Amino acid sequence: MNFKFIFFSLLTLLLHSCGGTPETIITEDAIYLDENTYTPNSEEIEFEKIISDIDQNDSLRYGQSLSYTRPDGASVFVKIYVNDSNYTVKLFEEYTSPKSPSINSNTFYFDEGHLIATRELFEEGKGSEGHFVERVTYYNEKEKPILTKRKVAYYEEELIYESFTSAEKVACSYKRAMQVVNQEGEYETNFIEFIHEDPYLYLIVGENKKDGYYSSLVVQMMTSLITKFQSDPEKYFGTPLVINYETLNGEQGYEYQILMGVSEK
Repeated sequence: MNFKFIFFSLLTLLLHSCGGTPETIITEDAIYLDENTYTPNSEEIEFEKIISDIDQNDSLRYGQSLSYTRPDGASVFVKIYVNDSNYTVKLFEEYTSPKSPSINSNTFYFDEGHLIATRELFEEGKGSEGHFVERVTYYNEKEKPILTKRKVAYYEEELIYESFTSAEKVACSYKRAMQVVNQEGEYETNFIEFIHEDPYLYLIVGENKKDGYYSSLVVQMMTSLITKFQSDPEKYFGTPLVINYETLNGEQGYEYQILMGVSEK
């Protein structure tokens, strides 16, 4: 998988897209019969068809960012889906919050480089008042929210049985997802340390701070740079690195990030 190519395509499409605007624009005349019944208008149905076509398209190529973790329990990774025309059509961002076991996600849908819809899954409230929320927002050609709907359930798997209700318009930003993909800000790939866990040697990269995000990669080859950094880890702490990697599925569903190449920036 050529991750660099997909990442470059993503940046080009999201930040410098020369494509047109979505043909279908959501208006705000959806009908709400009561608090438990939601009837979308014809335009919203058409927009949902675009989303469904993207989700069911098996021909999309995809790449995956590095998976980042923080000492307080926060984590994040992103998947990028690209069509045959090299347009990014979907971003899937999965994350956890500090000191919370719940896995949340944001899915961003694009049409010719423009954000058209987002779907958020997250936990809201604490203790006995805690519940899961699915929130969907549609956007106009300027990526401004037009309509937001949401549904709530005590358990995530029960959301499918609940009905949407109208909600205050909320924009869901893909800024963090882009930073994760492009290894920027909190998600830089600076040298942190090596960790030995037999039979593997892990290279740890991340933000230049003790409590920042980090990512671990399995070292396959003892290159000259790996040997040099092992000789004096403190000296090279914080050195910006260019990371090439692949993600492989291991036993019991565990994913390994395999270091395929590394160099200094």
